[in-house]
Amino acid sequence: MDERTDWMGGTPCRGKPQIFFAPRAERPQARVRREAQARRLCATCAVARACQDFARRHREYGFWGGESEEERHRAGYPMAAPIGVRSRLAG
Repeated sequence: MDERTDWMGGTPCRGKPQIFFAPRAERPQARVRREAQARRLCATCAVARACQDFARRHREYGFWGGESEEERHRAGYPMAAPIGVRSRLAG
């Protein structure tokens, strides 16, 4: 699938993957803090909606367009193992 992604160029998240993608064995409290930081940055982004749509279509992991994996899953865009849902099912 050839899809335009030129909207990704000058986004405020560029170069900050540690905010948008969970590190291995991230604790739930750390995830809440990291995603709050990501949400604040997404709120300043002019292309957040395009980013969110991209993540939904491609079933992306991580925080995209102001939305977590769990939020995409609850919105009807299922993933194999969204982080928030997976951790609650295990407990």
